[in-house]
Amino acid sequence: MTTVSLRKRLAFTLVELLVVIAIIGVLIALLLPAVQQAREAARRMQCTNNLKQIGLAMHNYHDTFGVLPSGTINPGCKVCDDAHMPASVGENVRNVTAHLLILPYLEQNALSDSLDFKQPMSLAADSAMVTTPTAADAANNMAALQGTRLDAYACPSDPFDQPGTRSSSGEYYNLNYYRTSYGLVTAEWRDYHYHLYWDGADNTRNLRPAFGINGAAKFRDFTDGMSSTVLLAESQMEKTSTLYGPFWGTYTHTFWLQMSFGINIPDDPAVSRLSYAWRVGSHHPGGCNSLFGDGSVHFLSETANLTTLQNLTKIADGEVLGEY
Repeated sequence: MTTVSLRKRLAFTLVELLVVIAIIGVLIALLLPAVQQAREAARRMQCTNNLKQIGLAMHNYHDTFGVLPSGTINPGCKVCDDAHMPASVGENVRNVTAHLLILPYLEQNALSDSLDFKQPMSLAADSAMVTTPTAADAANNMAALQGTRLDAYACPSDPFDQPGTRSSSGEYYNLNYYRTSYGLVTAEWRDYHYHLYWDGADNTRNLRPAFGINGAAKFRDFTDGMSSTVLLAESQMEKTSTLYGPFWGTYTHTFWLQMSFGINIPDDPAVSRLSYAWRVGSHHPGGCNSLFGDGSVHFLSETANLTTLQNLTKIADGEVLGEY
């Protein structure tokens, strides 16, 4: 009788088991958000480090050449057929990006050496171009770049760190080129705005960003101060389509990021017909990381004043900045 009674006292009842399971479930529910927050904090730190590497590469490039890398060189965009652009731009599509030009300063010498910068980086070109790249001319560069992913150009929190799938000709061609989380920023100009052409006569020079088409700023051009100017920011893309950029290994349409609407703006056709691309933002809660001219990285809040955010993209507008 004593043995049987003892065994009964050692066993758990069904109610006790359910209580224990419920307690464990509550503990997991309490711990899970903390774990997720810790993981996101680590991803955001890695993203910050990526941008610092890019900033250092930009500065080293400037030390070597006395100017920042061109945002794009002979991109296959519509504006290249515009009267404000030399015909030679449209006749010699190269689709070079600033990301490609700084490869040697990101310890990617082998990849950079494998590229022929006198030939197109891809087949992306609008039908309005004077001539379009041929597969034969671009073959060497395409073989080196398609399917190549670089950690430095990908935020760990970006779910769209993936290759493009557009294989048909046109300015969106991006087959197997990896998207980048970090894009060049302008206040409101897009890929096809001739104001971005660096060497042309333009009465809006004081509104320029740091990078342009076939040219870029020198450090002396940052009259607003390099610590008050954004070079790159994270790129937001809420759609699952792999059509849209920016892609680091080649220019395609939707390469430049606009600060026209702010940060982390929802995809709303009522806000902009083109809200699917050209947007600044991230999958970090509350804002996005941005690289400034002095090489520092700041987290720009999605609640920051829009005018202030736009002024941050201009190197010489002379405007007083608000809080950001």
